[in-house]
Formats: sequence, structure tokens, C-alpha cells
Amino acid sequence: MNDVAGGEGRYRILGGPGSPYSLKLRAALRYRRIPHNWIVPQGYLGDGGELKAADKGMIPVMQLPDGRYWCDSTPMILALEQRHPGVRSLLPDNPSDRFLALLIEDFADEWLVLPLFDYRWDAEADQAFCARRQMAGWLGAMPGPEFDAIVARFRERQTGVLSRMGEREVNRPLLRSTYPEVLAAIEAQLGVSRFLFGGRPSIGDIGLFGQLSQLAIDPTASAIMRRDAIRTFQWVQDMYDASGIEGAWREPSQALGPGVENLLALIGQVFLPYMTANAAAVRADRPTVEITLRGLPLIARANSYRELCLGWLKVALARALAEGAADLEPLLRRHGCWDHLQLAPGEAESLPELSPESTGRRSAFH
Repeated sequence: MNDVAGGEGRYRILGGPGSPYSLKLRAALRYRRIPHNWIVPQGYLGDGGELKAADKGMIPVMQLPDGRYWCDSTPMILALEQRHPGVRSLLPDNPSDRFLALLIEDFADEWLVLPLFDYRWDAEADQAFCARRQMAGWLGAMPGPEFDAIVARFRERQTGVLSRMGEREVNRPLLRSTYPEVLAAIEAQLGVSRFLFGGRPSIGDIGLFGQLSQLAIDPTASAIMRRDAIRTFQWVQDMYDASGIEGAWREPSQALGPGVENLLALIGQVFLPYMTANAAAVRADRPTVEITLRGLPLIARANSYRELCLGWLKVALARALAEGAADLEPLLRRHGCWDHLQLAPGEAESLPELSPESTGRRSAFH
């Protein structure tokens, strides 16, 4: 057994240097000032050691002070809210904002990751840089020829995984059209508030940061951000460690910022229609999702985890409405989100619990 968490009461995050979800989780613990150690296990996934012993099949993995292992960034962050209540929470007090933060976080996790990985493993310069950077982080010091051979295998693996996820050439125009919109939304929001829901980060901010932390590094995507969204670039740097940020949630009487409105428009036009089509494909046992969004095609492998994500969002909306979030319906209807988020009879009861105790399901992108 390892020296649990490096000391009594500390968590141990086992993460990867190029993993948006690993940096998302670390940012959450840093902001909340929850004692933890950041560990990049040597040898990468599947090569034995602690990650293999944890038996999650994905990163990040987090070891609790009692020795148990958790996985999957969203349920880990939510479970930490239960274990450490009231300590610089990432969940807004207002039930409407709380739901919107969860929705934006899911958009980042399940959609923004798609253009990230398309950029990362497309152009020669991106493939070469990203493969070497990540393997350097995983492997540490190593003779050049051995390192080069491992980099080549990793690069081949990653491009192969993406080729099996969907029609990359077909999907690229749609995926890449949404990245600049996210940047523009954050730029607009920074004109009125430091974060989406006031002066402190929410789980939605943390989710966006996870993906943007990598988009700010990878050559092609970073060049776009540095050219078009300099304030967003610096916001990403600030979010690496927000432990010193003090702030308050916005007042319910205040209007939502333009960045939140713009993100909701994008979510209603692209993300939720895709998630609904994906869920229908999974339920019908169809292997592929084919949909046209804003006049652009998307052909992707049906994803059972994303079907669950949509179901959990529906449950979260129902909970927010039960807590008095009456303003959500007109807002979500205005942006085309409402109908996609309605529970079917018996749907809530059929959903598994959103739990960090489960075995990992998304290793390709984590």
C-alpha cells in the first residue's frame, strides 16, 4: 500500500500531463484548498503500477485518505462537495445558476473535448509536439532512441482511436466552428465578471478550464486563442491555481452575463441536439449517430456514456425546478435547450447513480 495521500487527510490525484480532465480535477481541489498531492505515474496507462492496480482504466484517478480509489472527474468533484460541504463550493447557491453551471461543465466535457482532440491529432506539427510533450511528462528521463520509439507508438495509438470515433474529415468543419465561439463567449463574459456566475469559479468554469488548458498549449489551437482571445488565454493561466481568489456569486436580480447567454445558445443549437440524437442511437442499438447541425454534418460512433450524461442533466434540471428555479424554463426555451432536457416517464428511475466509485468508461479521451 502506498503512503496514502502522502500524509493523513490528503488526497492523491493520479493524472496525466496532457489530460484535460486531470487538470480540471486538480484545479477544483486547488480552488477549494483541499489538501492533495499531484502525481504523474511513470509509465503511462496500462503499463502496470498503481494505475493498473486502481483498475479504473482511465485518468484521472484519485486515492482517498482511506485508501479507496475514485475516477471520472465530474462525479469526483460532486462527491467532494458532499465530503467537504460549504468549503469554497463550486456549486452556486442559486439553483438556476447551479444547473446552468452543471450544463456548461457537461458541454465542456462532452463537446469541447472533440475539437480539442481533432486539433491535437491532425496537423503534423500538432501531432509531433503533443505526442512528445505528453510522453516526456509520463516517462521522465530516458535515452533518446527509446523515447522516440515510445512516442511513435503513442502517436499511432491516439490517431487510431480518433479514427474509430467517427468521420473526422466530415465532422471537422462543425467541431472547429464551435471552438472560436467558446473563446468569444468567455471574452464577452470577462467584460462583466471574472467568472460565469460572479466573482468566483463554478463547476462550469472548472469544466471549461480543463479543455482550454490544453487548447492553450497545443500549437494550432493555442495560436487561435493567442490571436483572438488574449484575455481568455490569461484566464486559463489564472485558473491553474485559483486558491487565492475570493469572490461572491452573482445576485439573482442581476442579468446573466453575455458569455453565459452565448454558451447557452451554442449548447441549444449544437450540443443538446447531438446528445439527444446520440441517446436515441444508443437506445435503438444503432452503432452510429448521423445528424446535421447548423447545416453541417456529424457522423460519430454512438456513445453510451453520453446517453447517461444527458439523463443526469435531465435529473439535475428536475431537481433545480423543484428547488424553485422557475426562471430556467423561459431561459432554456429561448436557447432551444428545454425540450432536450425533459425526462421521459420512468427515465430517472432507470439511470444508474452518478458515482466516482465506478470503473472508468472514457479512457480514450482522458
